[in-house]
Amino acid sequence: MIRWFIDKSSKIPLYLQMKDLIQYYISTGALRETQQLPTVSELAKQVGITFETVRKAYKELERDGLIESTRGRGTFVSGHDRKRTPAVSHRTTEPELAQSLKLTLKQLLERGNDASKLTRLFQNALREAIAEQPRRMIIFTECNELQVRTISKTLAEALCVEIKPVLIDKLQDEVRQASQLAIEPSAVVTTGFHLKEVRQLLSDTRIPVDFVITRMSPQTRRTLDAFDKSARFGFVCRDAESVPLYKDLLKSELDLRSDLASCTLADPRALRSLLGSLDVLLVSPPVYEQIKKIAPTKLKIFNVFDWVDPLSLQGIRDRLSPADASLPHRGTLHS
Repeated sequence: MIRWFIDKSSKIPLYLQMKDLIQYYISTGALRETQQLPTVSELAKQVGITFETVRKAYKELERDGLIESTRGRGTFVSGHDRKRTPAVSHRTTEPELAQSLKLTLKQLLERGNDASKLTRLFQNALREAIAEQPRRMIIFTECNELQVRTISKTLAEALCVEIKPVLIDKLQDEVRQASQLAIEPSAVVTTGFHLKEVRQLLSDTRIPVDFVITRMSPQTRRTLDAFDKSARFGFVCRDAESVPLYKDLLKSELDLRSDLASCTLADPRALRSLLGSLDVLLVSPPVYEQIKKIAPTKLKIFNVFDWVDPLSLQGIRDRLSPADASLPHRGTLHS
């Protein structure tokens, strides 16, 4: 359920709060691609802000390629920069390819060629064809080691191609070095939270930028639902600007009756106090591994974005599949 809200006491401009809220919902899959957004007037009325504030947020999101407006139809989630996402062309299907190979081999056998000889020739030809294919590499980038490591593994299994894990602050250097070695990545993938940042970093290249949606895994959700809703829950993330947004959303999603105490990793005094007073701690991925090192061993800690959404992953497969084959389905999720 989409919950529209704005903190009018915050120092963050209202249009930026609205923009960040919509981007958050797109990034987590709460707003799905092609889903229609409320009209500017409807949303302004629901939240109690001006028409111009909502329109400014919509215009920035449209400029970033996350939504698109069509006169007479409304505003819809795009989720991807359509101008830079490679089109998926129609490929020869697996049954058609198998039939073609079968007919060729049948003709060669009818002409008296030995089956073992044909097998040997076919294997040699296949090895040569693979060796002559240009090296194909996709970069996955994020701001933290945990997601860089786990989501890269997920993408490698799903796409059956080399995935290069790269931290965002090293992305431009990595792309430059790869280009010098003539192995420029065929795409760069990130999470929805860093989509705009990565596009800006690669704005002077022709490399397509795509993203996956991360959310709370069903397993984590079941575990959290088993806790008493009156238990002492807390939340820690990296950026102070994210605290109000995450706090309200998590409290609503988990139907918590107690307050969700929160702070950032950058506030050591508040963090020490928080860690010593909780039963359950929820954290964002960038701080998960650091918090695990310093938290009391009895404290239950959960990464709230520990799962790659399957529909998001399928979308990546559809857009970034190799040109010569349909990718097989593999295991896709890692916490």
